[in-house]
Amino acid sequence: MRKKAFLSILMLLVIFATACSPKTAGTDSSKKGKSSKRDNIVIGIESDAATLLANTDVNYITDVQIRNIYDPLIKRNPETGGFEPALATEWKNIDETTWEISLREGVKFQNGKPFNAEAVKFNIDYILDKKNNSTYLSRWANVKGVKVVDDYKVQIITSQPFPTMIARIADDLLIMEPSNVEELGLVEAAKKPVGTGPYKLKEWVRDDHLTLVANNDYWDGKPSIKEATFRYIPEFSSRLSAFLSGEIDLFKNIPVDSVENVKNNANSKVESIGSSRINYLALNTLVKGPLQDQKVRQAINYAIDVDELLKAVLNGNGTKMTGPLSKINADYVETTDYGYDPEKAKSLIKEAGYDPKDLKLTLDTPNGRYPMDSQVAQAIAAQLKGIGIEVKVQVNEWGNHLNKIQQRKEGDMFILGWGPAFDAQSTIENLFMKDAPYSGFYEPEVEKTIQKAIPIFEEAKRKQAFGEIQQLLVEQAAWVPLWQQADLYAVNKNLDFKPKVDESMKVVDMSWK
Repeated sequence: MRKKAFLSILMLLVIFATACSPKTAGTDSSKKGKSSKRDNIVIGIESDAATLLANTDVNYITDVQIRNIYDPLIKRNPETGGFEPALATEWKNIDETTWEISLREGVKFQNGKPFNAEAVKFNIDYILDKKNNSTYLSRWANVKGVKVVDDYKVQIITSQPFPTMIARIADDLLIMEPSNVEELGLVEAAKKPVGTGPYKLKEWVRDDHLTLVANNDYWDGKPSIKEATFRYIPEFSSRLSAFLSGEIDLFKNIPVDSVENVKNNANSKVESIGSSRINYLALNTLVKGPLQDQKVRQAINYAIDVDELLKAVLNGNGTKMTGPLSKINADYVETTDYGYDPEKAKSLIKEAGYDPKDLKLTLDTPNGRYPMDSQVAQAIAAQLKGIGIEVKVQVNEWGNHLNKIQQRKEGDMFILGWGPAFDAQSTIENLFMKDAPYSGFYEPEVEKTIQKAIPIFEEAKRKQAFGEIQQLLVEQAAWVPLWQQADLYAVNKNLDFKPKVDESMKVVDMSWK
């Protein structure tokens, strides 16, 4: 009798322990044989957001997280890159220096305050105010100000024709609730964001995770997934291990040598897409050294075998570029391919007055931000060693890598990506002009040519002008173009997720099967 009682108690304890044990990210709950949909998701990402303030940090890692909290006025179609309404319903240019934006009525911020024209003005003024140190400022430098026409209409006034104003709005501008920023101040508002988006802040633990909860009053429909966590895992291998063990449900940039591991996992699938992001090797002319000589930069282009890098390091996952834009860019024109010619490289270096064996260069790279980034850097160093150039590779944590570029503390060369890159101006203006935060190139005549092209409104003339600039940048060997990035995602097999060309990860668009 005592034995039966003991066994009964033991069984109850086992059942209780099983019911109370936490479920991993990759486990579906079940009851009486019927599965129920999960209502949470864990996404592995390379790094923490720099801030939760909008319109402050030009950084994909920050942007991909906060776009779940804030909405844009205008969004891009994630497949085509075309413009679509969001918080704005209509837009038009009244003249070459005035854009009028009509706004959606009836939208509320997550704290209950109304969205209106004053909120739009506040956010654009925030970018333009130098005290806020927004790295978007250089992209909005031609904006003079914002006029509130009525509660749901604004006019953006520019100092010169700004034909890509709508692209700037779509790619940059997110709408913060003004009183939250004004009352808390920038430091506290960066920790307690309020937007109109589908998710609200639950918890942010720096360098560990960001957890968001659904905004059930979202103007565009209640989210299916009720809680989303972005978990910060810097290393490729650690993200992969966390995914295969069921700790996370989704991550981007599977190491190319690990794709089969994901495909062969019973609970996983691989999703891929050709990204709008480009990867390149910057040849830094903003610091004194041999790379300020055009012939040395041309030599490095000849000395790097991009085809071999794609084949040997990336297993073919990427599309080779020969100029500053990829073929997905609306303003792309075909440019000359330097090709691989190490003898030509040696000859050009000697013409510049150097012996290749006397050149000692540095190459900065992140580790875990782009597909096989540090491995690509090591392979480039080996190729340059082949013509006698000694290269020291410096591996940086992602946030430190960006800070070094912005503060002009990088050395001779650095690896970086740029995207989404749908039009010429957004790439060329931000990467080849002296004062742009992520530039590594400056040549006065090139900058003048860019500045002349920016205000051109007529489409054919504009395309021609930016086509000539692309050719000029190749002749200048402003950088070594590498490839249009191929994005490989590891996805829980039960998660309905389709990758987007703009690399966005909007949880409101995801659901569990």
